[in-house]
Amino acid sequence: MKIAVIGAGSTYTPELIKGFMEISKDVNIDEVVLHDIEKSSEKLQILYEFTQKLVKGGFKIKKTFEIIEAVQGADYVIFQFRVGGLLARQNDERIPLSHGLIGQETTGIGGFACALRTFPVVRKYVEIVDKYSKATIINFTNPSGHVTEFVLNYLGFDRFIGLCNIPINLLKMISQIIGCKMEDIFLKYYGLNHLTFLEKVYVKDQDITEKLMQNMKLHLANIPSQEFPEWVLDALRLYPNAYLRYYLSEKTMLEKLKKEGIRAEKVLSIESKLLELYKKIDQIPLELSQRGGSMYSTAAAYLIRDLSLSSGTMHIVNTKNNGAVNNLPDDYVLEIPCLVKAGRVFPVTLGRADEFAVGLTHTIKMYERLTIQAFLEKSKQKAIKAMLLHPLGPGIEDAQQLLEEILKSNRDFIDLG
Repeated sequence: MKIAVIGAGSTYTPELIKGFMEISKDVNIDEVVLHDIEKSSEKLQILYEFTQKLVKGGFKIKKTFEIIEAVQGADYVIFQFRVGGLLARQNDERIPLSHGLIGQETTGIGGFACALRTFPVVRKYVEIVDKYSKATIINFTNPSGHVTEFVLNYLGFDRFIGLCNIPINLLKMISQIIGCKMEDIFLKYYGLNHLTFLEKVYVKDQDITEKLMQNMKLHLANIPSQEFPEWVLDALRLYPNAYLRYYLSEKTMLEKLKKEGIRAEKVLSIESKLLELYKKIDQIPLELSQRGGSMYSTAAAYLIRDLSLSSGTMHIVNTKNNGAVNNLPDDYVLEIPCLVKAGRVFPVTLGRADEFAVGLTHTIKMYERLTIQAFLEKSKQKAIKAMLLHPLGPGIEDAQQLLEEILKSNRDFIDLG
């Protein structure tokens, strides 16, 4: 098996390699190819040398700046690149904040800019993967669900699975609270990436939802009470993704972001320290936990393993709804539980989604599609419509100026004519 990692200059890469090492006892991995752009050559070299020390003569690790060489003949390709790097993420967070809006890398206007910057590179890479391999692409590139919507519904490439580390961490936390194995848990869990809702929890043949909700409340996600008070959960009767705080506690979260500063700047500092550590040691440092992304490597590696073995196991991924949630359209890309079989993912029947979740899902899905259309049509008008539709977006007072600032800061990446 050949696996290509696109964006391998990321400091996350050692965790990913560790995940591949864990599954190598179940599936035969011949080589892992690390790819990044030449601008990231120093980082890629550091990660290449460090991962060589990690595998200690196991499967082969190669590196290349040539995307065709990386993906040619690959069985799986992982997208984990960030177009524009952390400097672009800084702008995604800073520019909205300057207009009194939430500055966040995957949602709101920050996620809007990130998506427009990412679509052309994703399209280019997907076309290359399709031409030179029969690989399945597993996508972590943000905004992951929005990117998956773009690829499945607008590019028509179906060997593409969006992945996030939040579901696997949720399963892990529930297993620890209940004292059971993760594979014994089934979640009625649905929504969009970073906008999901947990409605029911089953352990083996028991519905433990009420018991679990009373026991864990907010402790599961460590959400401060002022950001998400318990009465909100009692009213919703849903356990929400932590990102819902940006929608329902917008004022509180905006003040928090202004006070704490831009996350991208902190991540830049963490990455610099990690790269220095990778030069000196031969084991994954504890400091990597500061970077975030807990268990993302486990999610990716185990999905590859189970796709390869046609294991029939359950994974929560981003893919087309296809009837899983019967009061949402079949072609919506959702984050939902899927059965892994025959090298594919098959959504399982969940029934109806809660009306509150449906309402937000419709709104954000239409925003996603308008943003995609803005890119494809090079339309500022569609971009403005997308911004005005998003609950965290601007009003008409700021929309035009905000869009121009985004386009100016991303002039090397975004072309809306």
